[in-house]
Amino acid sequence: MIKIVNLDRAFDKYIEKYVLDNVGKVKPEEIENKIPVLYEEFGNTAIDELDGFTPNGYYRQFSPTELISALKLHLEKDVPVSDFLIEAITADVSSVKTVKAMLMEEHDEQFTAYLMNILADLKAEIPVERYLEFALYDYPENVGELATEALVENADRAKDKVLKCFDEAEGDKKDRLSEILSSVKNKSDDVFDKLVYEFVKNKNKIPLYANFLAKYGDERAIPFLKTAIEGKVNYQEFEEIKFAIECLGGEYTEKRDFTQDAIYKKVKGNKK
Repeated sequence: MIKIVNLDRAFDKYIEKYVLDNVGKVKPEEIENKIPVLYEEFGNTAIDELDGFTPNGYYRQFSPTELISALKLHLEKDVPVSDFLIEAITADVSSVKTVKAMLMEEHDEQFTAYLMNILADLKAEIPVERYLEFALYDYPENVGELATEALVENADRAKDKVLKCFDEAEGDKKDRLSEILSSVKNKSDDVFDKLVYEFVKNKNKIPLYANFLAKYGDERAIPFLKTAIEGKVNYQEFEEIKFAIECLGGEYTEKRDFTQDAIYKKVKGNKK
């Protein structure tokens, strides 16, 4: 069984010994700058806490299942998770299967987030349907955000499943789906129509959806953006819409007076 050890504390002891051994030889600021080098050296140093193994060598003896179970135990016991443990997991590509299997189960927020970050480090294909559950259902905010980020990076592969659940989503859940669709590279009318409709509908989220249209990159959105910019908008909304128009290859040169706008006053006041 893998030992649950606080290697942060062991590293602190390692630094203390280094400081004592180099009193009068090394300045405090030099020690601080050398921390990364000392950490690397520590990783290859045999320590009592790991029964004489080095931190680098100790974890490499175990299977992905054992390592991930140890990760979970660290979190449950509130013991800092060592970089050496994570590196041992991500060094073995067979960890992908174990991580994906565990992501299909229900775990607490912290462990789930670790699993998602490990899968990202392994550059493995994400389970799209499961990540959509994380993004859309009653999961912690951090988990939902990590899932959305991963789906954005896999937007083309996730597109069909996102479109299937798009109309039923509400509020910030629909915002997340729109963000994913805005990253689709293979343009299509169904994606364009969804993004334009949400931009027109969400008068209170104009900057957000203008940004999505700019990111999607379909110049057919320019007329919708121009209609919006000519309406009643505040300074921030005006700037975001104008930026989106320009991103799509258009331009808007009409002068607008925002001198009475609170956001305008704040921005211009800070520039003085």
